[in-house]
Amino acid sequence: MRVRLTGFFLVAVLSLVPQLTAALNAPHDRADTNAACYYCHSLSTMDASGYQDFSQACLSCHNRPGTGFGAPWVASDEAVPGTTGNSHGWSRAAVNPLYGANTQLGASDARLLVNGKLQCAVCHDPHTTAVPVKSSSMHTSIPPGVATAKTGTFGGATGSASMTLTVTPGAPGIGFRLRLRTVSGGGGTFIVSHDYGWNPDSWLNWVGGVWVKGTAAGPGRDFTNGVDVPLDTGGASVRWTAGAVEGDYWDFFIGYPFLRFTNVGDASCFECHKEQVMNHVRARGNDRSYLPNGVRKFSHPVGVGLNANGFGTDRAVVLDADGTVGSSTTDGQGSVKNATNDLVLNGGVVGCTTCHAAHNADSNSLTVDAR
Repeated sequence: MRVRLTGFFLVAVLSLVPQLTAALNAPHDRADTNAACYYCHSLSTMDASGYQDFSQACLSCHNRPGTGFGAPWVASDEAVPGTTGNSHGWSRAAVNPLYGANTQLGASDARLLVNGKLQCAVCHDPHTTAVPVKSSSMHTSIPPGVATAKTGTFGGATGSASMTLTVTPGAPGIGFRLRLRTVSGGGGTFIVSHDYGWNPDSWLNWVGGVWVKGTAAGPGRDFTNGVDVPLDTGGASVRWTAGAVEGDYWDFFIGYPFLRFTNVGDASCFECHKEQVMNHVRARGNDRSYLPNGVRKFSHPVGVGLNANGFGTDRAVVLDADGTVGSSTTDGQGSVKNATNDLVLNGGVVGCTTCHAAHNADSNSLTVDAR
């Protein structure tokens, strides 16, 4: 039976924790009145030892239906290993010998622990996406690859153009307002703002082949209808269709999951669960440097492909929950019957996230869960 179990990895829920030295980016910017600096900081709590916990500020928004990311998240979603829950604990002890959690976080992240316990901000920073992530895990306010109508038009003119967003790995978390500065028969020019409409006079202009601070009346970057043009930050580009008028604008953000450190190749899982990182030799107890002694923990091999041990005991492909070969068109290993419960090989190898999901984990093959 293919089961995507509750995740026990150090990847906490999306945080709304501002850093006073940095500006917020959408969706945690001032375009959302609930995301002004004072809102989140006033909701943080401090324990008797002086540690500041922002998780309640995060949950004040992410416990409501309609906020996405599997919301609402409530206390009962937090995992009690082996008992209940569908999310990695966001307030549990960072060190848990029973489940092989022994954090080795650097000083900059360890200071975010609250008396040795996790909080959302240990893994997430709403101000920026500090590390590259897969484009498939990027949350955007408009779907990549789908032609999207304009948000509005300065001056009230009517236009029928649409815009398509492309996001690639490494795109930073940031909000955009793209405004068409001029329109010609086959394209035009556009300018960029990152205030997401909060300050309409803050624009970047295209001068000498680079983006520089300017005004709404400054020069824009050329575009041709139907042709991708890169934005001012890496990993994102857009293209427009015909039918635009001067002043048309699009508001959107690229953000999720605002990770402080990468989980590509399950790196953040390995960070705290080092004892579970082993190949098939160690898993069988044959690693002479890590022989069974009654104390050491052993786990399923990770970082290796199917049948890597050469014993012929593994299936050639992952099976569906009903025992049939998976038929997913996206990963080749899962099922179109219930994609939320897919076991997914990562780059052809078995990893932690093959079976575990940090949040919204699915442990029932009969249900289709919101992801």
